[in-house]
Amino acid sequence: MAATGKVLLVARREIRLLSRSRALMGAVTLLVSVAWLPAILLPLRRGSLGVAPFTEMLPLQIALEAVFLPLLALLAGAELFAGELEDGSLVAALTLPISRRACFAGKCLGRAVTLGAVYVAAFASAGLVVAGRQGSAGWGDWTVITGAGLLVSVSCGGIGAALGSGGSGRVRAFGAALVTWIALVFAIDAVLLTIVIALAPPPPGSIGSHGHSEIAAPRTEMPIRDPHAREAEPEGPEADALSVRLMALSPVGLFRLTSLAASPNLRPRLALAFPGGTSASIWTTILAGWLVWLVAPLAIGLRRFLRADLS
Repeated sequence: MAATGKVLLVARREIRLLSRSRALMGAVTLLVSVAWLPAILLPLRRGSLGVAPFTEMLPLQIALEAVFLPLLALLAGAELFAGELEDGSLVAALTLPISRRACFAGKCLGRAVTLGAVYVAAFASAGLVVAGRQGSAGWGDWTVITGAGLLVSVSCGGIGAALGSGGSGRVRAFGAALVTWIALVFAIDAVLLTIVIALAPPPPGSIGSHGHSEIAAPRTEMPIRDPHAREAEPEGPEADALSVRLMALSPVGLFRLTSLAASPNLRPRLALAFPGGTSASIWTTILAGWLVWLVAPLAIGLRRFLRADLS
């Protein structure tokens, strides 16, 4: 049997196992909730029933996907190998003429296909209903955010697989996945925000130096900024480029950066946040970041799986 056939055989086995498990129902429930809540919650805040248009959903959609998609993907990835390694059911599959590499690739492919199909179905159903009720304005932005959410899910799923492929058991794998989720979604963001604030140029020194008279003076007379003093201040483009690169250090930050950079109506917000960053530098950072976050976790997971003690 060719290597591709062995990978597909393991992938079909993984799809059958996952379709019979209760974990799939939990994943379906969470994905449907994340896909539909932005459209439903906003009208409820106004005291009405219905669905919100795409243009109003975007900020809430980014916030929900940034929190819940990494959690689901990390747990699903951690359980991918930890469960069967703990139960010993994966050993029987490896007694067949199937290499560990083919087993690893097949299980990852089967789980990615299954959860990817659920993801597409959940978000497509929500998008079609919103488009039918509120029109297609903002459809492009919503599609970009949904695609970026799929990328961060695959990336975090690979991280989870790397955490659970060493044969440490379900409890330790799930614990490591939860700690990683807290770090990616909350801790790293807090650290990056602190660094960005520290790198921001200081406000003009003339503001606030004249006391109450500065407030009472006419706007035309307020010496807010010397137009020739820019050379003496920290260079904006370098600081903005560094801030963009810092966002790529986390797949969650990279998801937000991709959502803003690729969305037609949200791109001006990115320009306001990083006025010195060029489009070419931002997209180079985005592409390089996704390449690393999609490939590196799977490579680490494969290495750990090849070294795992299955006895």
